[in-house]
Amino acid sequence: MATPWRALWRRLALLFAGAALLGGLMDRLTLALLLAVLGELAWQLGQLYRLDRWLRGDRDAGPPRLEGIWDEIAAHLARLRRQSRKRKRKLSKLFQQFQQATAALPDAAVVLGEDDRMVWCNGAAQRLLGLSPTRDIGRPIVHLVRHPGFVAFLTQRRPSDGVEFPSPVDDAILLGARLVPYGKKQRLLLAADVSQLRRLEQMRRDLVANVSHELRTPLTVISGYLETLLDSDDPALETWRQPLHRTQEQSRRMLRIIEDLLLLARLEARKEPAPRQPVNVPALLTEIADDALALSGEQNHQIEVNAEPTLWMLGCEKDLRSAFANLAFNAVRYTPAGGRIGLRWFADAGGVHLVVEDDGEGIAPQHIPRLTERFYRVNRDRSRGSGGTGLGLSIVKHVVNQHGGQLRIASALGVGSVFTCDFPAESRLEPITVAPRTGAASR
Repeated sequence: MATPWRALWRRLALLFAGAALLGGLMDRLTLALLLAVLGELAWQLGQLYRLDRWLRGDRDAGPPRLEGIWDEIAAHLARLRRQSRKRKRKLSKLFQQFQQATAALPDAAVVLGEDDRMVWCNGAAQRLLGLSPTRDIGRPIVHLVRHPGFVAFLTQRRPSDGVEFPSPVDDAILLGARLVPYGKKQRLLLAADVSQLRRLEQMRRDLVANVSHELRTPLTVISGYLETLLDSDDPALETWRQPLHRTQEQSRRMLRIIEDLLLLARLEARKEPAPRQPVNVPALLTEIADDALALSGEQNHQIEVNAEPTLWMLGCEKDLRSAFANLAFNAVRYTPAGGRIGLRWFADAGGVHLVVEDDGEGIAPQHIPRLTERFYRVNRDRSRGSGGTGLGLSIVKHVVNQHGGQLRIASALGVGSVFTCDFPAESRLEPITVAPRTGAASR
């Protein structure tokens, strides 16, 4: 036991022993012990009163001079006070550094509390969002930033990656915003000026579209002349027939690349979704399977279509045809001769899905995240030899995203690949009258 407590017990023992001895001599034992208890209690209460006055008084004042165990308690409380003051100074310094750092950020930062009420904002939020760190504290952010796109983004249960909207201060400034949840019922709103980035992207799209458009006409002329020369029976052209064939193949490949680039430019430039109409997906897949079978030629791929005959969807048929055909044709190009390719169209509680599966050579895991990038190829020599443009999966991703869905890719080397297009349940459409169809079509 600590020394102060031993001293206290010794003191109490001596006090009550003395009181008992004196009470015994005076034949007033009970009274003597009672007076001893009351005296000790009064003394302890006096010490406690002085300690309480110190705790309620000036925090910078030193502890009072007490006796016994109370002096030890006061010293311990004084140490705790000093440690607390040190921690507060440290936290205050860190908070000041945080405020200085966030104030220097070029991006707007807004702390949102319960019900998305503004708790704090930095200087960039004043400049980009027009918020005031004094006037707007405690007000809902939707009352301060009223753009419909931002309000819809904020009220989603699971916000998407971000949203873009014009600045409330200047319509010429385009802001990109995202939310970061943290703490208890708090979120951090970050908004950055993306105007310059979007202008550069638009310039890049315009350049690609313009160059592709200008190249298409001369390439079409060249391809036409090459076809005329190859159809000619002139003996003088016999020695040139092989180079002419190779030149025609490359010109056609360049035309396919240009067509894909123009399609991508059209998809990226589209501000609003394309008009949605009922699309007979089972019939569309049957036509695509026929085209894929023609592309397969002598390779004799086994192409199977398994589609729910009454399962249609709302969408842009032209874009969906391009996307689904790219998946099917890629499967033909990268599946060895005699391989199996399956196109499956079905619905479940999660929505409607197209699955294109093959038992081809497969794709290594490190390549999968980059497959939808423009011109990205796992094997450049193989892609050129198969006639691929390197733009097909990028087109697929854009089309699926514009229909509110997502593209998933699973693959393993030597096993094959599975490409899945997931569309939301609201895309599903079941017409009342559909041409009869029996089971899955096999080719």
